[in-house]
Amino acid sequence: QITEPDEIKNKIHDIVQKHVKLADKNKWMDIKLNDPKLKFEILRDCMSLTNRNIPNLELNLIETVGDAVKFYLGEEKKDPRIGHPVAAWFTENEDKLPPNMTFIPYVKEIGEYALQHRGYFPDPGPWKIPQTRNVVLRDTLGIDALPRQRFNKTKRTPYVLNIMVVGESGLGKTTFMNTLFNTPLKEEIHPKNPQSTQTVEISPVHYELVEDGVTLNLTVVDTPGFGDQLNREHNLDPIVEYIDNQFEAYHTAERSPEFRRAIPDTRIHALLYFIPPTGHALKELDIKSLQVLSAKVNVIPVIAKADTLTQEEKAAFKKTILRDIEANDIRIFPTAYPDDRESVEDLEVRGRSYRWGIVEVENEQHCDFIHLRELLMTHALHDLLETSHTVHYHNYRAQKLRSSGRPESILACDDSYEHRIERSKQSMAEDMIKKEEEMRQNFVMKVREKESNLREREEQLNQRRQQLMAELEEQRLALAAEEREFQELYNANRSARWLSVL
Repeated sequence: QITEPDEIKNKIHDIVQKHVKLADKNKWMDIKLNDPKLKFEILRDCMSLTNRNIPNLELNLIETVGDAVKFYLGEEKKDPRIGHPVAAWFTENEDKLPPNMTFIPYVKEIGEYALQHRGYFPDPGPWKIPQTRNVVLRDTLGIDALPRQRFNKTKRTPYVLNIMVVGESGLGKTTFMNTLFNTPLKEEIHPKNPQSTQTVEISPVHYELVEDGVTLNLTVVDTPGFGDQLNREHNLDPIVEYIDNQFEAYHTAERSPEFRRAIPDTRIHALLYFIPPTGHALKELDIKSLQVLSAKVNVIPVIAKADTLTQEEKAAFKKTILRDIEANDIRIFPTAYPDDRESVEDLEVRGRSYRWGIVEVENEQHCDFIHLRELLMTHALHDLLETSHTVHYHNYRAQKLRSSGRPESILACDDSYEHRIERSKQSMAEDMIKKEEEMRQNFVMKVREKESNLREREEQLNQRRQQLMAELEEQRLALAAEEREFQELYNANRSARWLSVL
């Protein structure tokens, strides 16, 4: 903690220099703190440096940097409890009282609320965390049992996991799901004739899995018919409609009067997209589907029947798929949602028995199936649920609210407040530059149009002038001819009169 006056002034001067460009270094204490953001940043650094908070009543009186320097050079307010007779009694009998009891006198002149802002417990502000004090327990309270209580309560409440399976028929999706959850969830469905498939069906099936007292309500949503038609233009519409309907149902339940009750969660938490083991790049249908679905749910790509590929072919196919995913800006789970989780593989295959040997499902040397199970159940189940709610459902809900004309709200307590404010300022500056450029272009166009009109008018006037000058010259010549004719007649008459006189 800094206590020397000169050192305090020098440190505050350094803080001001960090936030403000000083035109005159001798007048740095006269800088006005009218900008709330600048005032907050400077005083925050001062409080952190001196370890001395500024009460709100004093904070309102600080209008310049000099006021802040005077506050920190002044003496700290005396604790009103010191010397109080009741406080003295509490101090003498402190050993006999519970540790959570203390004495705060009621000061009638300034009131309890002002005392909280000025005295022993300064107001931390609407979004700041108050400074805590460490105390020592004299006996056991049972706090160590809280995690166990949370565990027992969580164990009694069933977990929910909704998985959607998307892929063409004949890729072994049913067998894959049965092997993934170690139970016969569904019977094998033989692929239909693609010509007989008209639309994509949505068939959710619900299961209840129990292991060591923990219940998992599993819903597997199959999409038979996807990619089986000759015309696949509208294959994705029923799937997207089903996902949006689950978001809408959850949103409606949140707005209902009974929103405090547990809301049935039917939203899709994970989508397993099966890719045929062609060994080539992704097809156009796969790219379009992954782009649309990855914006709504957590997509995990799965290489179906990858045991039909050699290790070299499988490694090359994975690199090709990842390259296509990156090139088309497709967000897959978990790489697109970084967090403090353990790294696990996210490309999977399934096992099968052949005459030449057995491909073991649980052997990571044979396939990546075990990594998918660890990803879904051991490592990232909570992340799947949280990402579905905080990212995908939040985006759907925000889009729903924005469509009704609700503006986007930005609060100073948001973690991304500074970034969003700077981004908004930059966006507004770019809009202003764009509008100025448009205004300049419009002005130039109008000036050019006016100049063109004036030139055209000038040409018309010149043509009219030339026409009038030609007419005038014509009349002048005619008048000169008449004048010559008159002069000739006059001279002839005059000569005739002279001859008659003679």
